[in-house]
Amino acid sequence: MGSGVITLKKALIFSAIFDFLGAIVFGRFVSATLMKGIVDVTYLPAEAIIKGMIAALFATGLWVLLASILKIPMSISQAIVGGVIGFGLVTGGAGIVNWVTVSAIFTSWFILPLFSAALAATLYFIYRRMFKRLELINIIASSSTFLMVFSTVFLLMVKTLKLEDLAWVLMISSLSGSLAALATHLYWLRLGGSLEERASSVMKLLIIVAAAAMAFSHGANDVANSAGPLSAIYVAYTEGYVPAKVRIDPLILSFCAAGIAIGIVSWGQRVVDTIGQEITLLNPQRAFVSQLAGSLSVLVLTRLGMPVSTTMSIVGAVAGVGLARGLKAVNVRTLAKIFGAWALAVPAVMGMTAGLYYLFTALPL
Repeated sequence: MGSGVITLKKALIFSAIFDFLGAIVFGRFVSATLMKGIVDVTYLPAEAIIKGMIAALFATGLWVLLASILKIPMSISQAIVGGVIGFGLVTGGAGIVNWVTVSAIFTSWFILPLFSAALAATLYFIYRRMFKRLELINIIASSSTFLMVFSTVFLLMVKTLKLEDLAWVLMISSLSGSLAALATHLYWLRLGGSLEERASSVMKLLIIVAAAAMAFSHGANDVANSAGPLSAIYVAYTEGYVPAKVRIDPLILSFCAAGIAIGIVSWGQRVVDTIGQEITLLNPQRAFVSQLAGSLSVLVLTRLGMPVSTTMSIVGAVAGVGLARGLKAVNVRTLAKIFGAWALAVPAVMGMTAGLYYLFTALPL
């Protein structure tokens, strides 16, 4: 981790575990969008769906692998959306693509890093002076833990905007957040040593909790990048078509979540330094604010079913913390390289998907 609170190996394993949990709990919301929200696959023959979605997955994997080799924190969401659009264009033409949904997704990509950066900068200004007063660390830790747990439970449970439903969800979310805050406060009370030592221990705990929230958000959104297309392949193969209403199979979510966890442990270290140190220098306080802002931003848009990128969110949050300290604190060249790769992702993967689809069609499969 960029803050240096825990070792890289432990951070990757820790992230993999919470990525898996986030994928299982929240992954179904975005998977449905990628499965049939971008391209209306109900009008396509099963063979076209299977070959097209396989092409989209292969193209996305190749693009993200290249980005990882170059140590660029790539947005998988951008790549797979480009792949699904490319699949739709070559199988059914522009009319089969839901451009309203695509426009909403593109808009969310523009809003997310800006929102995350603004939230991170705001939280940094709020917490900066509080961090200097060690006696307030316990208040910061307890309130932040409440906020993270409350928002996660609320977004998971809320189904409608009816008053009676909201009242029930708010009660459960508040209770869950309060218990988490109480546990954090009790941890503070049980600590021994000087005020500085206690503050340091709680700060480490706070960063780990924020990292868990960030990893949970990543799994919640990014598992859909493979689960959505894979679900379409599975349903098309078993049913011969994709019906209007489809339930995302938990086994598919689990399979894709396991793949994400393995990828984090095996290749995650290649982009950790880019996010953790090359955009702006992170200390424990800045790392905490970045992860808190990034995770909250992603969870909100994930619950709305938007395939946004956790990478975009955390990059925006880290940049926001840096900008709060002045433009000189941010490595503009690194940000330009990252944004350039993001801009190329959709057209590049669209073209790769189209090429692979034609290749698969020509082969005697």
